[in-house]
Amino acid sequence: MECTIVDVFAERPLEGNPLSVVRDCAELDTPTMQAIAREMNFSETTFVVAEREAEADVRIFTPTTELPFAGHPTIGTAWVLGRNAREFTLNLEGGRVGVTFAEDGVVWMRPPAVALGETLPAATSADLVRLGVEDLAAAYPSRSAAVGPHFALIGLRSLNALRRARPPASSVRSPLDRKQLLFVFVFTDEAHTSRGDFAARMFFEANGWREDPATGSANTAFAAYLRALGRGGLFVVEQGYEMGRPSCLYLDVRAENSRWRQGASRAVGETAIGAQWRRCGRPRAIAHDLTAPSHRQAFRNGPPRATRTRHQPRHAVRGVHGRQQTPR
Repeated sequence: MECTIVDVFAERPLEGNPLSVVRDCAELDTPTMQAIAREMNFSETTFVVAEREAEADVRIFTPTTELPFAGHPTIGTAWVLGRNAREFTLNLEGGRVGVTFAEDGVVWMRPPAVALGETLPAATSADLVRLGVEDLAAAYPSRSAAVGPHFALIGLRSLNALRRARPPASSVRSPLDRKQLLFVFVFTDEAHTSRGDFAARMFFEANGWREDPATGSANTAFAAYLRALGRGGLFVVEQGYEMGRPSCLYLDVRAENSRWRQGASRAVGETAIGAQWRRCGRPRAIAHDLTAPSHRQAFRNGPPRATRTRHQPRHAVRGVHGRQQTPR
């Protein structure tokens, strides 16, 4: 069994959303996978139960439950397994999800279809994030959505309101399915930086309420929400800033939906979401090596090959940015 840690949706090492990818684990049973995910204590841990050429069967776990689909585990796992290919497919409980590695360094996925639910009352929405009704954005009415996980999508008037948002005081059930917990995605069209279009946060429950640095599934639902509002185009969503884990997510919500980056593919569910694993500007990847004196090395010909020592698993200079996990 091998464990690789990657930072997904990161622009630099030690940012973005960390993910643990466990390979060679076909014989693990579900309780053991759940225990490992709880031990890792990341937002999600993935288990690669079967690998074939250009595709793999993968299960996704939070510290408390299994998910049919989640975005950052999908992109991160595909990067670990198939980044040297043009395309890679993950077979998840929620269906087949294709991932494409563009030449400019953006990793795009074709997410499952999103089920948009009812509009949520303003008072209910404000209470969910412990803000006042005056903090809500009239142009972005709150709405429920499901794409595996279930979300409340809540638009806020300002970045200040986003920073003041807090998770719900207790568990909340989805109006789309009362058996499902409702996660809360809050956003504003005031971004943290000049290149962003939106800033966002996502609260979810896993042994208590937590915040997620970057949420592919929530942003997939958000892309469908924007399309329903008639907002098409290419958008940059900035998430994780309040946690000290800045993350950058790319949404392709173009009306014609005939391409992602260079006219090569068609997105399922009429949305696409991407993770940047190269720095902006010149196409140069940055690997993170915890053993290097400078803690950083640059390379121009793609990620370095993995190495192995007697006392540790394969060194993981992988994913958006990778780092090794040494067993204790």
